[in-house]
Amino acid sequence: MTESVLNDLLRRVTESGLLEDAQIDEDSVIGSGHLDAAGVEVEVDLDPEIDDDEAPDLDAIMSNLKDVLSVGEERWRAIVEEISSDIEDALDDDELDADVDLRTDLEAIGVGVFADAIIVVFAGQTSFPDALVHVQLTPELEVEDIEIIGDDDEEDADED
Repeated sequence: MTESVLNDLLRRVTESGLLEDAQIDEDSVIGSGHLDAAGVEVEVDLDPEIDDDEAPDLDAIMSNLKDVLSVGEERWRAIVEEISSDIEDALDDDELDADVDLRTDLEAIGVGVFADAIIVVFAGQTSFPDALVHVQLTPELEVEDIEIIGDDDEEDADED
């Protein structure tokens, strides 16, 4: 089943034209896409979560992919504003350089798409040079969770 699901997802992505260089990579389909509102190319990972008991909802994955890549500029700015405000509120003053504006420093570099969620990965070259900001969005593109993952965190995760 795994192979047929991934082949079907790859076929759908290829036919949609949403991703370039789409290919199967282990249990997901990867490629690069253009996040229109941010004006950047991002690495995209479509994960049908094959390990789950239920059959993957490929229609939802494709819909989420289309929605996140084509989000309007106004909605994208609102998402980035919410992320920036939440991070600024959560961190102490000495943990974030006051001269850095997260709204311009955070740049989307990757997107993970699931049937029930979207993860956007941001790099903050000045604000978080050794970390990535993972933002979970609902299928309606509402911010659900924000996590800052540093190099140390990734090493710990790899050791498990």
